[in-house]
Amino acid sequence: MPSQKHVLVAVLDWGLGHATRCVPIIRELLKQHCKVTLAGNGQSLQLLHQEFPMLEFHELPSYKVSYSVITPFMLKIFLQLPKFLNAIRAEHIEIEKLVAQSKVDVVISDNRYGCWSTQVPSVLITHQVNIIMPPMLSWLSRGINYFNHQLIKRFNLCWVPDFESERITGSLTTPGELNIRFIGMLSRFERNENISTDPDLVLGVVSGPEPQRQVLESMLEKQMVNQTGSFVLVRGILNGKERQHASIKFINHLPAIELNELIQKASIIITRSGYSTIMDLIKLGKKKVILIPTPGQTEQEYLAEVLDKKRIALSQSQSEFDLATALTKIKHYVGFEDSQQQANLLPKAIIELLEMKRKR
Repeated sequence: MPSQKHVLVAVLDWGLGHATRCVPIIRELLKQHCKVTLAGNGQSLQLLHQEFPMLEFHELPSYKVSYSVITPFMLKIFLQLPKFLNAIRAEHIEIEKLVAQSKVDVVISDNRYGCWSTQVPSVLITHQVNIIMPPMLSWLSRGINYFNHQLIKRFNLCWVPDFESERITGSLTTPGELNIRFIGMLSRFERNENISTDPDLVLGVVSGPEPQRQVLESMLEKQMVNQTGSFVLVRGILNGKERQHASIKFINHLPAIELNELIQKASIIITRSGYSTIMDLIKLGKKKVILIPTPGQTEQEYLAEVLDKKRIALSQSQSEFDLATALTKIKHYVGFEDSQQQANLLPKAIIELLEMKRKR
């Protein structure tokens, strides 16, 4: 009988998507009889601790990312690069300590670039192998992506949550010279054929960092009150005072099972075009989806544009969003298919990782 492998899973705290897409990975690790330890900070780590209360977890240094409704998203991120690099160095030191002290065998990092080890095999999970810069910063693209690839190369492997053929991620995940494995879509949700759709239910799922999360919530609330139908707004916050409204049902946060059921019941979904959200919608085969990319977040804008051009999901910019128009246009979109989910590549990828030896 081979010895039990100890796997450290580290998640980034930029929205809850990095944590939610790690849920199926953690489940599969436990299924393969691994000892799992969680690492991270903020609401992402809190969510995973709620999902897996039996697991040990460790705090990692925060990136302390800040956002603005005035400064363009990518410019704001670029200006914070020195702070991020310091956080990457700090978390790498912590990871090396954890690996040595806790006898970790493998490190899995979701978008935390410092969570690799010189001692054991390490894998980075990302759907942004190539970073799309906004037009005003396009001249930086080559340098930024060269630097990004150098950071990725510190890991033994790069896992991309997509299918290699007909990738939704498109140019975001062109492999180049990187050691990439496509591991299929990652979603904590499961489709339940016994759940019927409520034709009147419109569900808004708000997520992502502040202040844009609050901007989207306020905009949807303002427009929902002027429409007929049954509206539910999941706010995407783990802590906070519950809100009430005469015509909208507000929910701060739901456990995975309850959110899974609510999304299946809804006839129309309105949400950000974050990749983890898109993977959940593919898993559930949702047919009427309205996407509102976070302004300036080029990855979300790219994904929303690709899906709109394919007539899979309707995309509207936040600045021009009109709910009445969107509810009319969405009738002409085909929606997501979940047939590809039958190709479950994750167990094989995990077996490969567990058998890997560190190569430096």
